[in-house]
Amino acid sequence: MSADMSDAPARPTRMRREIEAIPEAVEALLARGTPAIEAAASALRERDPAFGVTIARGSSDHAAHYAKALTEIRAGRAVASLPPSLATLYGAPLRLERAFGLAVSQSGASPDLTATLRAAREGGALGIALTNEEGSPLAASADHVVPLHAGEERSVAATKTF
Repeated sequence: MSADMSDAPARPTRMRREIEAIPEAVEALLARGTPAIEAAASALRERDPAFGVTIARGSSDHAAHYAKALTEIRAGRAVASLPPSLATLYGAPLRLERAFGLAVSQSGASPDLTATLRAAREGGALGIALTNEEGSPLAASADHVVPLHAGEERSVAATKTF
């Protein structure tokens, strides 16, 4: 490495720029997402579910796991992670009459998550999608959509939405 390179300031990576944009993403969610959040919360209060299931993969599954912990602590409702293979590979009938299903996906484009949320709703669950894409297939398969308003993700999927 030449002396010229070592003296040059490091250029922030795309991922670093997205990490630094997280506060603006949260601000956008709170500023623009309140009506959708309130509508989903109202539906949950009305349904008064006995338990919940989460539907997600990758970093979105980590966010869903955090939502699980908060739900169990604050609402006293057990929440389980629902593997997409139940719907996509096994076609298992789901009995979720007293449940809510929370699907989390930055893009909302994953066919397996969409199919699983659809199966959860067919099994009686109230379907809620958290996604960055309001017009996505996942959003279309939900009863309620909470748009994340995080903007385009260009580095690792769900850097800002997580």
